[in-house]
Amino acid sequence: MKNKPFIILFIGVFIVCSLGTFAETKKLKEIGRYKFADIEDVVDPAEAMKLLVDKYADDIQSGFNMAGYGELYVPFIDQVKQSAFMETELAIGDTMEWMLFRSGGSIKLAQDLEWAGEKPLSVLSFNAVHDNKTYEFIMPKECGNISLRKVEVGVPEPVSEKPYQEEEQQEDYQIEKAKIYQDIYALLSETDLYCSIFVMDDPAPEMRILGAERGWERTMITDGEVVYVNKGKNDGLETGQLFLIFELAHDIDGYGPLGIMRGRARIVDLEDTRASARIEKACGPVEKGQFLVPFEEKESRLGKDLGYNVPPHRVEGLDGHVIYLETEFNQIGTGYWAILDLGEDAGVQVGQQLIIYREEEKDAPLYIFGNVVIVDVQKRTCTVKALSARDAIRMGDFVMTRPTR
Repeated sequence: MKNKPFIILFIGVFIVCSLGTFAETKKLKEIGRYKFADIEDVVDPAEAMKLLVDKYADDIQSGFNMAGYGELYVPFIDQVKQSAFMETELAIGDTMEWMLFRSGGSIKLAQDLEWAGEKPLSVLSFNAVHDNKTYEFIMPKECGNISLRKVEVGVPEPVSEKPYQEEEQQEDYQIEKAKIYQDIYALLSETDLYCSIFVMDDPAPEMRILGAERGWERTMITDGEVVYVNKGKNDGLETGQLFLIFELAHDIDGYGPLGIMRGRARIVDLEDTRASARIEKACGPVEKGQFLVPFEEKESRLGKDLGYNVPPHRVEGLDGHVIYLETEFNQIGTGYWAILDLGEDAGVQVGQQLIIYREEEKDAPLYIFGNVVIVDVQKRTCTVKALSARDAIRMGDFVMTRPTR
C-alpha cells in the first residue's frame, strides 16, 4: 500500500477540480465545496475581504509560499485592505493559473484551472503590482478561494473620465470603479470602526464571556453561536442589548493595555446573575474570558484621501509619534492600523487626516511620505489607518497637522 497517500491526494484533487479529463488544464465545474474561508454570509464585499485578512492572514501567506509567489503576499494584503476591488464575472472557458482552497483543515493548491461551470462565476477582482508586473487576483463570492487569474507586464493606468457617447455612457455606468480610484468614498469602514485596535484607558470591565453552548467542542466561537456572560438581570441587563466584544493584550509603552475588538453580541436570554448572548458579527476569534461593553454606534466618514504632496516643513499644530503597529512586522503599508501618542488631550478627532514624516537629517527638509486617518480616539492615544504611503510606516515615525500651501 505504498501508493495509498498518492491515491488519496489524487482523488482529492479530482473532486475539488471536477476534472472532465486528464488534460493539463483542469476543468472546474463547481465552487464552494472546499472553502478557503467562510465569507459568503458577509453582505458587503469590502467587509468580506477585510475579514479574510483578519482571520486567515497566516493561511494566505502559507498558500502564496506554496504557489511560489511569496513575494506577492504583502502587495496582495495591501490591496485587500484598501478594498481596491471590482465585482465582475469569470466567463465560461476563462482560465486561472492557480487557486488556493481548504481541504481537511489544510491549505491546498490547484494549478492550471479552467472555469467550466454552467454559468459565469461571480467574483471579486483586483490587481496587485510588483516589479512592474500586474497580477490579477479573483475570489469567488461563495467561498473566498484565492486565485491568480493572469499576469501582465506593466502597471495599469488609473481609470480616466473620458467623454462618451450617450449609448456608451449608459453601458459604462453599469461598471463600478475600483474604490481606490474613487474621489469620494468611505474613509472608515465598519471593520475600522468595530474591529480595529485601541489602547484601554480605563480599568477592565467586569462583564466577561464565561463560555459557549457546546463549548467543549471548540475553543473559538463564531457568528450565530451563543455565549454565556457573568452578568444578568440584577446588573441591569435587558434582552436585546448589544455589546462590543474585545480582548486585552500587552501594555503599550505605559499608555495602557492593547485592546483588540473581536465583534458584537446581543443578549437573548436573562437570569438573575447570568445571561446568554448571540454573536451577531465576529471579526476575530471570540473566546472565553474576553470582555464586553455596551455597543455604541459610530459614524463613518465619507471623504477623499488628501495624500501627502505637501510642503516639506514643520507647521504649528499636532505633533506625535507612531507607538504601535497592527502587524508583528516592524512596518506597515496602506490599509493597516497604527496607534499614535495623540488623544483627546491633544484635541484629535475621528476622521481627521494627519501627515506621516521622518527627519532623516538635522536641518534638512522633512521626508513626508504618507497620510493617515484617525479611526478611534482615547484619552492619550488614537488609532489611525494608513490611507496612502510611498514608503513603509515604522515605529517611531512622526505625525503632524497637514501643512497648507
